[in-house]
Amino acid sequence: MGVRSDVAIAMRKCVINHLSPEAREVLDEYGFVEEDTVDAGEDAGTLFVTRDIKWYHESNQDLIEFYEHLEDCHDANDYLLVEACHDYPESEDANVGEWDENPWGVFKSVSVSISWA
Repeated sequence: MGVRSDVAIAMRKCVINHLSPEAREVLDEYGFVEEDTVDAGEDAGTLFVTRDIKWYHESNQDLIEFYEHLEDCHDANDYLLVEACHDYPESEDANVGEWDENPWGVFKSVSVSISWA
């Protein structure tokens, strides 16, 4: 079981061009796909998304190193990583980066409902 989540990473072109081989491997391992790319201007970059995965960013060594790579090697204004759900929906623990005005308008939105048939 465990908590499953969707994760989006918006990265400017300068970040993508300087990702470590290990960071690229994390994108592949977790099934990130390119949803959209902006090719021109200062907002040139790509939105990567993966769905329904176990994103244990505090205990999985590959993810810990991925976060360290983003935070240590890239300007926070050049990327935004958003996890849709956590153990506690209001948690922002897994969200990093400060590219808040990215061309895709990526943000976290949580909703809860009860359904029955």
